[in-house]
Amino acid sequence: MAEVSQVRDIPRAGNLRMAAAYDPPIPTGGGKLSRHGETVRMGLRNSFRDIDDRTDDLRDLAGEHPDIWETFWHHYDMSWLYHENALEGVVVTHAELSSALQGRPISPDTYHDIRNLRRAVEVVRSEANTPRPASRELLCRVHSLLLTGRPTEDYRYLDSVLRKDIPLHRAYFHEISPPERIRDRLQQLLVWAGTHDPDDDDAIRFAAHFHHEFMRIFPFAKHSGKTGRLLVNYILARHGYMPVIFHATERQRYYDTLRLSRKDMEALLTDMMTNCVENGLRYVRHVLTQRAKKDASRSPTPARAIALV
Repeated sequence: MAEVSQVRDIPRAGNLRMAAAYDPPIPTGGGKLSRHGETVRMGLRNSFRDIDDRTDDLRDLAGEHPDIWETFWHHYDMSWLYHENALEGVVVTHAELSSALQGRPISPDTYHDIRNLRRAVEVVRSEANTPRPASRELLCRVHSLLLTGRPTEDYRYLDSVLRKDIPLHRAYFHEISPPERIRDRLQQLLVWAGTHDPDDDDAIRFAAHFHHEFMRIFPFAKHSGKTGRLLVNYILARHGYMPVIFHATERQRYYDTLRLSRKDMEALLTDMMTNCVENGLRYVRHVLTQRAKKDASRSPTPARAIALV
């Protein structure tokens, strides 16, 4: 397994300076922010700060108990692969996942997709350690890994795989870009991502807006969803957050949110991130509780201790 898959630390998240807003080149509808809109915005800001606090708690626990964190991370990676496939309507078993990652294809239909997704996850983790914002080169590498299993940064690759039509049968039902506008909209989004890179200012909001527009463009006939969610995790990882898993039980909500506003995508992403961090905290605390109970059962009671003297 590649070395990057052994990375087990959660990077230090910077303070989210929420006042440092930006204006993406995506129509917002204009108009003055309503009182309800201001309430929603304040609620999201509080949620962002809450995620920062919980991430710090999880980082501390992971640092104190690296053996537990190692085990959790293995389960988390398996869950990530499972739910990514489930969001696309492909349900894989634990045996299929395990055998594919070990190089044993018990299910030819899913074998290559599982291994390609795993490699793309590792690339995203590795690249997140660099200061580069989401770019055309990263997009090429991630999508080419998912599609062919071979990474490329050749700019001509994107031209060859951009969607040429609007598919009649697809898992996603939100409005997507007509083919003739894909190239320009995608270029506009990547330029915006490069020039408005949020550093540690507004990463969650930035990631949500990026994903909302990317999925509206829906640039590829295959793997647009996986690519878009991997880029979300690239943005989050660069700013100190653990990967977010879009749970299969929230599949319909995720699909519905793609038809709504960017603010709704912010709310969904915040909920998913909170759930992931809480799962990590619960796992570590549960293992610690079970260890304490096991240790207590091994220790002699006072009466028994006296009898043994």
